[in-house]
Amino acid sequence: MIKLRNIDLEKKLQLALESGVNIWVIGDVHGHFKTFQVLVKKLELNENDVVVMLGDLIDRGPESAQIVHFVRTTRNFYSIRGNHEQMMIEGFDDALFFKERNEDSRIWYHNGGAYTEFSYLVQYGNDTESCEQAKNDVEWMKSLPTEIVLDDWRFVHAGYNPNHDVEGQDEVFHMYVRKIFYSSKFPIDPKRTILFGHTPTFKYLHKEDLKAGKIWESDVKLVDGRSMAIGIDTCVYHDFDLTKSLAAYNIQTQEVIYQNRIKYS
Repeated sequence: MIKLRNIDLEKKLQLALESGVNIWVIGDVHGHFKTFQVLVKKLELNENDVVVMLGDLIDRGPESAQIVHFVRTTRNFYSIRGNHEQMMIEGFDDALFFKERNEDSRIWYHNGGAYTEFSYLVQYGNDTESCEQAKNDVEWMKSLPTEIVLDDWRFVHAGYNPNHDVEGQDEVFHMYVRKIFYSSKFPIDPKRTILFGHTPTFKYLHKEDLKAGKIWESDVKLVDGRSMAIGIDTCVYHDFDLTKSLAAYNIQTQEVIYQNRIKYS
């Protein structure tokens, strides 16, 4: 299944970038809303600044419903769809909310969906209201593009298959691909740096504990000298005794701002 891009959004972002506006791209939040709030404060956003989320707003952390509500309702915040949003789309059923589960529901549930369901109950108070809100949010998730393409940048949750033309790839690659993408020895898009999440940088990309919590930049370069791809899933959710952080990357200035995970009492 191929997902159409949001061309109007891409035009808006490109114009903003050309006008000198800051566009911040934030990696996988996974329900860590408090950490996200502190990071956003650090960005010191101006009125016209834009924030683009790389998907996986939900699952694994305690406040998925809260982060979805914030991104949906806050001016100049946008998101693409990650594999965890896709799992919620496929696994959520208003008739099965915290009840008997089909196979898709169980897959979502065991990949962090249990935390997401509970966050809706905490946020909205009862089965009926929380279920209705979750159903509404699923419809929003279905509307999210799986990539954003600008003149010099691509935003995608997971990446692309380097063995196919980068244009018009199936959205499954956008949301799920890993090693075949980030290990490519040639630029997948010769004109654009690809900003992506999905793959925890310390585990798969740096492969060094000392670099836990830091973004990753590919050694493969474009003609203009920029990296082919930049991974910004700095893995705020992991349970190892290593740095756990959320990262924001400014495509206007190439500045990176981090926030370590906020502990819940």
